[in-house]
Amino acid sequence: MDIDSPLLFPVTTRARKIFVLDETRLPFDQHYIEVKSLEDALWVLETMKTRSLGQVLLFFYCCLLFEETCPVSGIVEKFAEKRPTFDFHLLGMILKEERERCGDLETAIHEFIARFDRMRRDRAARLAEILPNPASVLTICNFNGELIYLYDEMRKLEKEAAFIVCETRPYLQGTRLTFWELNRNRIPCQLICDNQAALLMKDGKVNCIVTGADRSTTRGDVINKIGTYALARLASHYGIPFYPLVQYPKDIRVEDIRIEDRPVEELFIFLSEGTENAYSSVQAIYPSFDITTHEFVSQCIALV
Repeated sequence: MDIDSPLLFPVTTRARKIFVLDETRLPFDQHYIEVKSLEDALWVLETMKTRSLGQVLLFFYCCLLFEETCPVSGIVEKFAEKRPTFDFHLLGMILKEERERCGDLETAIHEFIARFDRMRRDRAARLAEILPNPASVLTICNFNGELIYLYDEMRKLEKEAAFIVCETRPYLQGTRLTFWELNRNRIPCQLICDNQAALLMKDGKVNCIVTGADRSTTRGDVINKIGTYALARLASHYGIPFYPLVQYPKDIRVEDIRIEDRPVEELFIFLSEGTENAYSSVQAIYPSFDITTHEFVSQCIALV
């Protein structure tokens, strides 16, 4: 299967420069932001121009290009301050270990990225073995191409698969990224509003749920985009298996992880550009992640 998705590797480096796919402008405009400094990178991170795998790649490339002006430990702290729920301290440890193994930072980064992508493909193959045939997969947020890997592996097993994509409020990553990416690759998919999931489960139109996980514990708890917990509880009620894709679980108490509260004006990004600023003083609640504890997880599908 020929895969066509810039989201597989949304951050790249060329000629000692970093280029970040602006995910907030998809699907209408495939624009890349040139990152010339660590300050540029932190702005990209804070304003949600990239997320998920993009955050990992941006961190690694910043360590490669800006280490002379800021040590890796300093970059870890700056990234963690902007996006506290994501585990940049773990990425710093991984980078240190890879560097010691390779002896060269650039080689370490490129070898790790290549190995990480192979592990994603392998994870998709293992999940394909587990999913029913046919699979009606409900998902939320965006996987940076991994659902395409999953669909390809399902085809190899002669299994049918179709995806039901939650819109993923308020940034609409499900609509703008996941649904766009699946359509771009001619993969069967349907878009739903976030609040339609329960009805579809009740009517038997969903037989499995696959989500990402920004962080996870060795006990099987996961932290992911807000809305994941609701899907897990609904899945438990209707007897539908819930499979989060996890990487590098840690032996920690999930309750100790700081959940990132995003600016409340982001709840109004559906308005015309610029008008959302008029709501910066509005009383609202916007935790951008939630916690799903292990009793509502059927099986974590980990990188190996």
